[in-house]
Amino acid sequence: MTLPIPTPAALAQRFAAGLSQQTFVASDGSSVTLDATAPQTLEQALSVLYALGDYEAYLYMRDIARELMPTTATDVGLLPDHARVWGKPRLSATSAIGYVVIAASSSLTIPQGALITVDGSAQWSVDAAISISAGSAASVSVTATAAGISGNLAANSAAQMVSPIAGVTSITTDQDGLTGGGPIEPVESWRSRILSAIRSPVGGGTIADYRSWAINAGAAYVNVVRAYGGAGTAGVIVAMSGPTAPSAAQVAAVQLAIDGQRPVRGNVTVYAASIVPQALTIALSPDTVSAQTAVTAALGPVFVAAGIGGSASGGKVTIAAIEAAIAAVAGTDNDLVSPTSDIVLAADQMATLGTITWQARG
Repeated sequence: MTLPIPTPAALAQRFAAGLSQQTFVASDGSSVTLDATAPQTLEQALSVLYALGDYEAYLYMRDIARELMPTTATDVGLLPDHARVWGKPRLSATSAIGYVVIAASSSLTIPQGALITVDGSAQWSVDAAISISAGSAASVSVTATAAGISGNLAANSAAQMVSPIAGVTSITTDQDGLTGGGPIEPVESWRSRILSAIRSPVGGGTIADYRSWAINAGAAYVNVVRAYGGAGTAGVIVAMSGPTAPSAAQVAAVQLAIDGQRPVRGNVTVYAASIVPQALTIALSPDTVSAQTAVTAALGPVFVAAGIGGSASGGKVTIAAIEAAIAAVAGTDNDLVSPTSDIVLAADQMATLGTITWQARG
């Protein structure tokens, strides 16, 4: 708990009380007791100066105490030092990755580093040189040249070369689009990873290790399942923030990151989670637009909190959790018409809030 900090007024009163207990001998030999409560006196001014100085010292000690704990340290204070001690640097902004399909009318080679754009603002660089035969098309991996969400691009988007290459007839993103571009890691997410390193130190390939490695590689939600592909294997099922299913490129990036840290004999495969929207029917009383908006906002986090599955046999979103979220914002005079039983998730499934059908409660 945080120790109480006395106010400047209370500190001034302490000074005055302490001073009143002291007796001084004046130059004429008489005894004098100084009163710091007397208005417009030097003693009163001294009590105020003393109080303000001590108050600042109290605040400084409080702030230092907070910074010494990773649970309360700030990103402009000692949180970066805690991160260095525990080997959890803040995750930088990420660049979007993915594949584009380049069609050619004549045989040509797309060099490594060739730039692709849509409107001249965001650009993507070809990861490795590739040759394309006349009249055919090839899938080419690309990476955004700048980190951040500006590098994300929807599926089947048309693009072109920044410097045209003769014979290129079309460039489009594949069915996954270009994804994974994001801002610098939020402070609380960073703090959570530091605390996880403290509470669950590296164990040579534990479930906590694989979860940590996947999150460090960009996954937002992770489920690690033993023997997912058979004896001696493990499955790391990931979803990205949103939540959204990862693209093939994002799955490959997480796999590469884990392969660089897993035990030599660890037979681990990364899989994309399946996002499964859940339809609900709710009877509200009263059935108003404001009530519907409040309930919708409250239910979204209920599904996200369930994460991906929960084990090899899957997790679930409980009816009790759904009803509690509805009651918290709309009261108890409402009915969850459907579903009528807990929503059970397979180990590779992540539930999200789907369409809500509203009914007036009879």
